[in-house]
Amino acid sequence: MAESTPPADPEPPGISPTPPRPRFDPPAIAEPAPASPEPSAEAYDRDTWPHWVDADGDCQDTRTEVLVAESEITVSFTDARSCKVATGRWRCPYTDRTVTDPRLLDVDHLVPLAHAHKAGAAAWDRARRQAYANDLEDPDHLVAVLARANRSKGARTIETWLPEEPGFRCEYISAWHRTKQRWGLTESASERAAIDAAMTRCRANEVPDRPTATPAEPTPEPAGPPGGCCRVCKTGKACGNGCIAAEKTCHKPAGCAC
Repeated sequence: MAESTPPADPEPPGISPTPPRPRFDPPAIAEPAPASPEPSAEAYDRDTWPHWVDADGDCQDTRTEVLVAESEITVSFTDARSCKVATGRWRCPYTDRTVTDPRLLDVDHLVPLAHAHKAGAAAWDRARRQAYANDLEDPDHLVAVLARANRSKGARTIETWLPEEPGFRCEYISAWHRTKQRWGLTESASERAAIDAAMTRCRANEVPDRPTATPAEPTPEPAGPPGGCCRVCKTGKACGNGCIAAEKTCHKPAGCAC
């Protein structure tokens, strides 16, 4: 069943709709990625994935290299050495919006670093993590996208997130699978099933539906120490375990704030 298109959100200056993309012909996916290993005991730490680096010493770091490569027009720079991009024109594939201000863009790892960590990269050394985080050889690996689209994706996999732009979903799923194969990252059974189901629809010229978002678990409020306050409201008033403005109405039971 075709998805209904929600009303477009107002866009900030520098963003506009773009013409339709060329039709994407999805390839058959025959080679599976490795099976999932046992979960790593090492927690993901973004600081152990060095980026953005200036690998060729030309003063342009990886983010800048991506912006230069993916702009539909010749970019301008903020300085004479051409180290930082000032303007250009980019089509965000996740939203199909055109962007002229690079400050509105994130450079997204199509397979997120946090997910790569869980899918086998926890065993990598720092040099291999740096190579993954700054890979410019594969044009699908790093993608300049609207920051709001990247933040909505976070570290979610294709089982829980696909781009809002229908015309890019098949290409996104195919690129996800190729990236995992290229770097030897694992796919869970449910992830592989999602890939197979989506690509079957792509080959039938149908658009895969976006996964239904699962609400995040609420973060429990901290408990206060016996006989004391965990948070003192010097301005406003207490509400539950936190503080609110004096003119607002509190709808939470009394907590540890005072």
